[in-house]
Amino acid sequence: MCNPKGEKGRRYYALDVLRGLSILLMVFYHWGYDLVLYGLIPAWVLYNPLLDALQLLFASVFVAISGASSTFSHSNVRRGLRILACALAVSAVTFWFDPQEAIRFGILHFLGTAALLYALLAPVLRRFPPNPVLCLVLFFLTRALTQPYYGAYGLWWLGFRRPEFSSADYYPLLPWFFMYLFGVWLGGFVKRGKMPSWFYRVRLPFLEKVGSHTLIVYLLHQPVCMGLTLLLVKLCGK
Repeated sequence: MCNPKGEKGRRYYALDVLRGLSILLMVFYHWGYDLVLYGLIPAWVLYNPLLDALQLLFASVFVAISGASSTFSHSNVRRGLRILACALAVSAVTFWFDPQEAIRFGILHFLGTAALLYALLAPVLRRFPPNPVLCLVLFFLTRALTQPYYGAYGLWWLGFRRPEFSSADYYPLLPWFFMYLFGVWLGGFVKRGKMPSWFYRVRLPFLEKVGSHTLIVYLLHQPVCMGLTLLLVKLCGK
């Protein structure tokens, strides 16, 4: 959702590759959600400890790469507003399609908000770069603290939600902003040439292409996945 270019327009293709891989894995996970929802595959195929760990991993990679990309962006305000506009469109469509499965604060809502927060905090973050270890500790700590339900109203965007709250895709600021800040540190690490030499030579054209168009992929994938799912429902006589 941002071109990972450093000084003098240099592009770090490995970031595109990682982001392309993570968005494709996310697409397959979301399709699995649709298949479970319509009874085409048993729930245990999608909801099991291995898939839970992998889903957390590739979502974390995607968010971290987005954080890294914010350090290359010419305007995180424009970037954030563009992503939030798409997020609002996604919310409107999902509310219209099925209010119970509507997306209230999904990955796009989070990334748009995080880009705006980065733009606000950039002067401080350039002077005091995020500590990667602290970011990861705070990510897992706040993830554990925000898992239970809370009685507060209107704080679902922060991570504190009531039992009746639902969102088909949910990425609140806590804990995910700490993973985004980890990515901010990673972006600086990459630009300073601190990664292994192979990182700067990686080329996988297909994943690079996907990774450089993740916003389009995200916007289009759910209609495609839902269409394929409904086709399978009809073919299987469900």
